Amino acid sequence: MIVPMKKVLLLALESDARNALEELRNAGVMQINAAGQSSNDTMLIAENRSRAEQILAELEKFDVEADPASKLTGAEVLARAQAAIEKRTAAESDGEKLRRRLERIAPWGEFSCGLIADLRKQGVFVTLCEGDDEKFAQAQQLEGICCREISSEGHVHYFVLMGTVEADPEKFPGITLAEDDDPRLLREKIDETESRLSSAQKELELLAASADALKKEIALFSSSLEFQQAVDALTAAGAVVYLTGFVPEPELDVLRKAAVKNGWGLVISDPAEEDNVPVLLKDNKFTRIIKPLFDFLGVLPGYREMDVAGGVLIFFTIFYAMIIGDAGYGLIFLLLALGAKLKLKNKPALQMPLNMLILLSGATVIWGALAGSWFGIPGIPGIKWLTDPATKDGNIQFFCFLLAFAQLALGRVWRAIHEGGLRSYVRHLGWALIIFGNFILTLKIIVWQGAFPVWMYFIYGAGLLMVMLADVNWKDPADCFQFPFNVIGSFTDVLSYIRLFAVGMAGGCIASSFNGMGMDIFKASAWFIPFGVLAILCGHALNIALGFMSVLVHGVRLNTLEFSNHTGLSWSGQKFKPFKKNTMEE
Repeated sequence: MIVPMKKVLLLALESDARNALEELRNAGVMQINAAGQSSNDTMLIAENRSRAEQILAELEKFDVEADPASKLTGAEVLARAQAAIEKRTAAESDGEKLRRRLERIAPWGEFSCGLIADLRKQGVFVTLCEGDDEKFAQAQQLEGICCREISSEGHVHYFVLMGTVEADPEKFPGITLAEDDDPRLLREKIDETESRLSSAQKELELLAASADALKKEIALFSSSLEFQQAVDALTAAGAVVYLTGFVPEPELDVLRKAAVKNGWGLVISDPAEEDNVPVLLKDNKFTRIIKPLFDFLGVLPGYREMDVAGGVLIFFTIFYAMIIGDAGYGLIFLLLALGAKLKLKNKPALQMPLNMLILLSGATVIWGALAGSWFGIPGIPGIKWLTDPATKDGNIQFFCFLLAFAQLALGRVWRAIHEGGLRSYVRHLGWALIIFGNFILTLKIIVWQGAFPVWMYFIYGAGLLMVMLADVNWKDPADCFQFPFNVIGSFTDVLSYIRLFAVGMAGGCIASSFNGMGMDIFKASAWFIPFGVLAILCGHALNIALGFMSVLVHGVRLNTLEFSNHTGLSWSGQKFKPFKKNTMEE
């Protein structure tokens, strides 16, 4: 259920503005409309929080246990970690530069820049050169100059020219050397940067044990940021400031009591059509199970749309069971989920996802057992309707299209009730009849081929007439042009549910194929049994991974596309986020 919202204009004295925001935050029932532009203070706090989050991410890379005895504050952890990261960055940068310099002079081996400079002062010129075969041959012909090759790579020669006369620098330019470009000195400096880098890493590893303190500091930054954003949202009008926002209708009394206590003025009204109203869902024990899926996908119905969590839960559970399709896989997931639920019972945030996995796994076990599907092993009995080779494919296809009719027609009926009015009932009942006609059509084309029943044409005719009367805007040429395509689209929506049969059958074939591959390896030699077992295990692991991908691609799509199109859902809702004090658990 989507909780009704009220639009609120709150007025307070400018002299009491900050206290008013503190009291409003204590009430914790109002989402404040954001200001058009952020102040410098807001941007500074946001930058500090972002920096702290980046440092926390660095600390969490270290696999260390939290130190409950740590007395470091979050600010101390932040300052020391930032200094250590800067030290590490500088060491990495210096080390990289030194390595490039060492790599550049490495072909000439060991030498001393100081000695080369001293020899030059005494009239002995030493030049480090490089060149191709021709240049090296020319250097060897120089009079009064000794040419010594140090190393070579292919046709490139690295050599030294020594003599009491200097070689022509235009023909034999030497490499440019800094005063400290001695290989030995460079290696010593590289070792020093490695030591600095190791020291910084040890400091970060030590601080990682106090990461919880930094998390609290980030929470404080978030709280300060939220409060400063509320300050930005205040608009001054003389001696009065005001702000606007949204409050859930059941929480209005809390706000009214706070207003009486603090002397605020309130103007409460219904949201306008153009308002971007946040969404607050009130879940029951049944629909709450599907919430982890919506959170994972990041979707919410719009404020003026319907909460279809119950319908999505029922059909997604069936889709999941049919796509995974194997009772053996479902049993593994079920046992893992039950074990995790017992072991992690002190972690409330994980209980709901585990409940959803238990439900989905249980449904998979039931479907796989009915279909006689256990790890792709043939010959395991199930119900005849799903195991008889002569009829099972047709029966499963029929069930897929039956699901299509049930879900899409439910969407139309649901939408008619939500919108209300005779025109809406006629419109959506007409579409429901067209969907039923599409259901019969797909059965006759794909499942049980034969002549179309005469009454199907009457169903189509009645549905088309009702839609043309109540849905098509005949004054709009674009709407008239689009109408035939909408009818065709409704047929493809029904046809789209055949994917449940196709993906489920593909998973069964993959499991059976890997089983056969493993058995062939067994038969080759008893020594190959471990390889056969490995092939079977790897095959089933791959099949499970593909099954999960198929659930996300196909099971989710049928609910968020085909079903949503017929229920009028855009999934454009923004979650309700009241201005309140946030605890670390939240």
